[in-house]
Amino acid sequence: MKSNNQRIIKTTAFVLLSAFLLGGCGSGEEETHSISIVRESIENEFDLTHCEKRDVIKTESISCTYSQLMEENLAFPVGEKTVAFVYVNEGDEVKPGDLLAKLDVASLEQDNINMKEQLERNNLLIKQADEMIEFYEKKINSSGLSLSSKESYMTKLQKLREKRRTYSDENDFNTIKISANEQQIQAGSLYASIEGNVSFIKKGLEGSSSNAGETVITILNASVCGFQAMDRNAVEYIRVGDRVQVVTNSTGDVYDSTVTSVDKEAQKIIFELDQPDFSIKVGTRGTVTVVRGEADGVLSLPKSCVFEAEDFWFIYCINDDGIREMRKVTIGLIGNDYVEITGGVSESDTVILRKS
Repeated sequence: MKSNNQRIIKTTAFVLLSAFLLGGCGSGEEETHSISIVRESIENEFDLTHCEKRDVIKTESISCTYSQLMEENLAFPVGEKTVAFVYVNEGDEVKPGDLLAKLDVASLEQDNINMKEQLERNNLLIKQADEMIEFYEKKINSSGLSLSSKESYMTKLQKLREKRRTYSDENDFNTIKISANEQQIQAGSLYASIEGNVSFIKKGLEGSSSNAGETVITILNASVCGFQAMDRNAVEYIRVGDRVQVVTNSTGDVYDSTVTSVDKEAQKIIFELDQPDFSIKVGTRGTVTVVRGEADGVLSLPKSCVFEAEDFWFIYCINDDGIREMRKVTIGLIGNDYVEITGGVSESDTVILRKS
């Protein structure tokens, strides 16, 4: 009897539930009921890694440009002089010793001509004065000469000596002046000291006024080229004679090169190709990669794992209880991608690489 009652109750409940569900529909109307199921994606909070033995390498990259290396910039060392003549044009071939330009030094040259003529005249007058001085000295020292005659000769001797001193002083002054003028005349002429082509002439140079030290003519020797770098850091560790490889940025071509010049003051480095390649265009950019440090087969971690405090280095590990903890470490070489670990962590330790 009890079992029958339970069946009746279950049947009644089923009927009531069905009626309730069906009762939600109006006549002629349809409703769509949807249920959204949300699945939560659970990810690890951290990326994890371990110490591994690997090679740690630290390199430096130096940018460089293919340039003509043999270049001469010419400037007049004196200012406020008119440029009288320019003997070359851009593109002209020149050789060492060729006269390229000249200042207007005609007045200096004429002054020197006049002073040299004066030197010759004075030298003749000095010679004549010396002869007369010798004559009067002999007269004064001769016997039987009256006192009045002796005094007369001494007066003449004194005047001759003063004239001679004047001629000599004038010659000394003119000699110094001639030398100074000749230096200015020489400085007023620009000569080529290398073989090459004139690549630059200041616009309107002929007839203009000179500015001391201003480059007015440039000569380039196109047959001497190489890669040139301007790097204030690299000049401290690159040395003349170092062998490097230059990789061009555009094509990836590799050129064995040698460091031939390191100018710390100008912060300039020259890499000359071991085998010249005249197909390279001036202005081609390249990169030199230099190994600054290398540690082979050492325990290391990615650089993103290792942090620097004020006076120590540290990492974050996962301990045996699964809790994050900070741990001090000692390091060796800091490479491009990895840091050499010399103490504080072992290969079995789980290290936090980064936060997700």
